[in-house]
Amino acid sequence: MKLGRIEKRAMTSKGHSEHGVEHVERLLAYIDLAEGLKYLEVGCGNGHVCKHLALRHHLNVTGTDVDPEMISLAREGLDDAQSIRFMEMDATSMPFNDGTFHIVLSFGVMHHIPDWEHAMEEVCRVLKPEGFFIFGDIAYSGLSTRILRPIVRRYGVYSIDEVIHFMETKGLEPIHREQPIGSLLKYHSIIFKKDGQESSPPSHVA
Repeated sequence: MKLGRIEKRAMTSKGHSEHGVEHVERLLAYIDLAEGLKYLEVGCGNGHVCKHLALRHHLNVTGTDVDPEMISLAREGLDDAQSIRFMEMDATSMPFNDGTFHIVLSFGVMHHIPDWEHAMEEVCRVLKPEGFFIFGDIAYSGLSTRILRPIVRRYGVYSIDEVIHFMETKGLEPIHREQPIGSLLKYHSIIFKKDGQESSPPSHVA
């Protein structure tokens, strides 16, 4: 789902961009990084985090967003020599081979996707064995989820326990969790690691 103008203004602000960099750097401390690792950001917005990681850690970066306006912003000022690309696409149908990326990140995106499970399944599919998924997003309490799910159609409604259970069924285990922020609607930051089993033959073309 595309964001409204007010949400876009907030997402592209300097403060939001700087917070995103601080957030990802804090979580990357729990992952062994190496130059050239393939990194995917689902819902990259203006691409600030992607550009930071390509420059500082020399990762091979792909940023995706469903909104063409955001992708246009992200592509501004790109140097052809950088190992970075931005692509407009739907998170529920990503045109990448199975097991393409070492790291996948999604901050504040899944609650905007009604079919969040399908998007999460795509994340699991494109992640390499022993790869990492960095998840940051809001989640509801179990009671709120049961009440809201039948009536909220435009957003993803889930509890954090449902997210963790879903990822575990796909072979990803949580290896680090930060203390959630908020009260009724809490923001959770979790790093998942995929098991080491070989993925099935590629079903998509990169």
